[in-house]
Amino acid sequence: MRRIAPILLLLFASCVSARDAGVRVAMSGWMNALNDLDADRIISAFAEDATAFFPVVKAERADGKAAIAAVFRDYVAASTKKTNVVPEDLRIDLRGNMAVVTFNVHNPSAVSRRTFVWRRDANGWRIVHMHASNK
Repeated sequence: MRRIAPILLLLFASCVSARDAGVRVAMSGWMNALNDLDADRIISAFAEDATAFFPVVKAERADGKAAIAAVFRDYVAASTKKTNVVPEDLRIDLRGNMAVVTFNVHNPSAVSRRTFVWRRDANGWRIVHMHASNK
């Protein structure tokens, strides 16, 4: 049994990684789009019925893809150079066709906390909710 336990643990870890691979790729693609300041790619990841909370630019919830797109288009237009946001302590909780992705980003002035809720449908993974806050 002692020889089998490490093998079972390795197999379980591989299965967990394979299960969340799709949402991990989607999240990575979205982060790349954000860092590249590619508004179209940023926005395309959101579902039509998505909601979002932004830390500074909008006090109330943004309802729908169009409202979220407006915030990101303004953000991209106001940015003068590409960013380098790197998620830390990334965690994925996968439940069927839904996934919750959380992470932190440390920078000199704040700790940024991010939560994304992703939903898988016939077109792949789409963001249905984003919550961003800074401390």
